[in-house]
Amino acid sequence: MKFNAIVVGAGPAGSSTAYHLAKSGLKVLLLEKETMPRFKLCAGCLSARAVKFLPEGYQHLFLNKIRSGRLGFRGVEEVRVKTEGEVAYIVDRSTFDHFLAQKAQEAGAEFLNGEFLGFDKEGAGYRVFTSRGSFLTEFVVGADGVRSRVSKLLGFRKKYYRSVEFFTHGRMEDEVLIEIGLVRRGYLWVFPHGEGISVGVASAGKEDLISILKDHCKHKGISYKHPKGWHIPLSENRNSLHLGRDRVLLVGDSAGMADPLLGEGIYYSLWAGKLLSEAILKNPSEPLQVYEKLLKPLRDDILYAGKIGRLAYSFQRVSYKMGHGRALKEFYSVLTGHKSYKEVYRLGWFDFLKHLTKEGFFRIFKV
Repeated sequence: MKFNAIVVGAGPAGSSTAYHLAKSGLKVLLLEKETMPRFKLCAGCLSARAVKFLPEGYQHLFLNKIRSGRLGFRGVEEVRVKTEGEVAYIVDRSTFDHFLAQKAQEAGAEFLNGEFLGFDKEGAGYRVFTSRGSFLTEFVVGADGVRSRVSKLLGFRKKYYRSVEFFTHGRMEDEVLIEIGLVRRGYLWVFPHGEGISVGVASAGKEDLISILKDHCKHKGISYKHPKGWHIPLSENRNSLHLGRDRVLLVGDSAGMADPLLGEGIYYSLWAGKLLSEAILKNPSEPLQVYEKLLKPLRDDILYAGKIGRLAYSFQRVSYKMGHGRALKEFYSVLTGHKSYKEVYRLGWFDFLKHLTKEGFFRIFKV
């Protein structure tokens, strides 16, 4: 059987790509190794700016609507900043991913429950090998996550955040907590998750994340459960994103598309899936060239999020102090899509230097 495109992986990136390609009339196979719906370890925080990329009927997926944020420092200091509207939403990834895969099928994509094994060039296209047989296709789309087999076959490697997380009882409703100062490059979070909470920590360093999580839970009176771990791609420069080769294309975590400041990948996955489908439709013979051009705003967003992240995590007390002022509100404007990371980075330099100078003065004179 022959397809125009075979999309490997039915997460947000893969389902988004399959949805847009199928909606445009292409014959698409969406390949997923797990039976849907399937469990997915993730805090499930979706920034409000991502909503514009969701298919119709998504509203029932929101477990919590975030209108307030708390920024903590080492578990002993804290500042709260409320918003006038919703800046993010909490979803259950099992239900969310299943919804997106169903929407791709409704648009015309075929769904196959099977494991991707590899591909070979065959004629003008590719033969894709799966645990359910082999198929011919014009395009292969690797959307198989942070440990992408498609990406590895192309020879690409990534840097990662290590993350551990568990779900437990608690109530936060419309508020999230982010704690900095506990790891060198990353943060600890406590997010609402329906009637319970999600608790986790992510770091690009080598800290003992489980011990940090245990200590925090004991200090805060949170019912600790043994966490599970996963990885988040860490992309900080223009060379960190790997988009593919020829007509084998990568999207989402497979390409390294995650926010290097917070680790959110859903927004970029949905956005890039739409752009990748546009690239294939506009220039089927050389889609990678178009894909790279269309992705420039997304690349810039990740690049400047990385610049902010390097500063924020290198000077974590300064970052916390800035949170008392307008920094958190500026961050909310990114989550809602009213500003880009590039705008916030350029506008925030003076504020950062002011707080850095003040912090240095306090340390020298112990004020």
